[in-house]
Amino acid sequence: MEILDYLELVSIEGLGNITLKKLIEKFKTPRNIFESSFNEISSVANKSVAEAILKRNTNHRKFAEREYSKANKLGIKIIHINDNLYPELLKEIPDPPIVLYYLGDITRVKNCISIVGSRKYTSYGKSITLRLSKDLANEGLNIVSGMASGIDSFAHIGALSVNGLTTAVLGSGVDIIYPYENKKIYEYIKENGCIISELLIGTRPSKYTFPRRNRIIAGLSYGTIITEASEKSGALITVKYALDYNRIVFSVPTNITNQLGRGNNLLLKEGAYPLTEIEDIFKEIPFLKSSKVDRLDNNSIDLSEKEKLILKSIYKPTHIDELVSLTGIEYTELIELIFEMELKDLIINENGFITGKFIYKSS
Repeated sequence: MEILDYLELVSIEGLGNITLKKLIEKFKTPRNIFESSFNEISSVANKSVAEAILKRNTNHRKFAEREYSKANKLGIKIIHINDNLYPELLKEIPDPPIVLYYLGDITRVKNCISIVGSRKYTSYGKSITLRLSKDLANEGLNIVSGMASGIDSFAHIGALSVNGLTTAVLGSGVDIIYPYENKKIYEYIKENGCIISELLIGTRPSKYTFPRRNRIIAGLSYGTIITEASEKSGALITVKYALDYNRIVFSVPTNITNQLGRGNNLLLKEGAYPLTEIEDIFKEIPFLKSSKVDRLDNNSIDLSEKEKLILKSIYKPTHIDELVSLTGIEYTELIELIFEMELKDLIINENGFITGKFIYKSS
């Protein structure tokens, strides 16, 4: 069973997600990796990684079998990065989870916007989070958050209150409800949305697991919204990941005397997009407007590899100069490609800032 190979692979110590992604891209499957030589593996990863893979023992397979058995007993699903159900956008980050555990319906984890903030909040932070979450869910977007106390909880509640889509990414195993006060939210999301984690079944939350959780929140989302966050809020870790992944960050302005929202105003000073109404989001990410999202796949139109690369690079309005760096395409060739893509009605070029009119779904 293929998923057992993936569980065995991720159980080997010393293999980080960046290395694992490179190995999978090179060898396609864990089985191919296991059957490769030391020299073949060390051409992609360092020698210690090659040694760890080739010297693994039967305990790694036994672990995989136990984990899979636990999942079956608890009704937990496990998918790997090459599974058709794996969220497409998450694959694009440098360090995606190779294995994902989930409860609920993962097929609906698409067209995502994340809403995050601090555990401590004001009445303003609560009300604006609920309003934005409801409005965006009514537009057909999936609201992603971390099911923490405070702002995260209100992001989920707002979406659920209008029968919208919401996804909770946990800093624990998917079987662990944390904080326990969110048990009802957990149950509602399990029945009406999706709960995701990359962590082993039974893993308790810790200060080390939440940053890992935050990168998945950012990785799933075309944009991240900060509705209320203090200067040292963990939500700002999600912002850092979003920026690293070339995703767009929105910040809700707040009263300058509001210490619980100081992080919002600092983000605005650093260049985050100000958010005062949901149209601000659709202005910057136009292909998310309404639930009628056009999805461009490999078979719907003839695209060159460079055109595909450009479409995958413009999750937000991106200047041509930045596209040169992101794609590695020489400037004059890029200008020609952009002109051709405008004629095909694939992109919008406004004063040198390029926006995609479609979501490109890679194979």
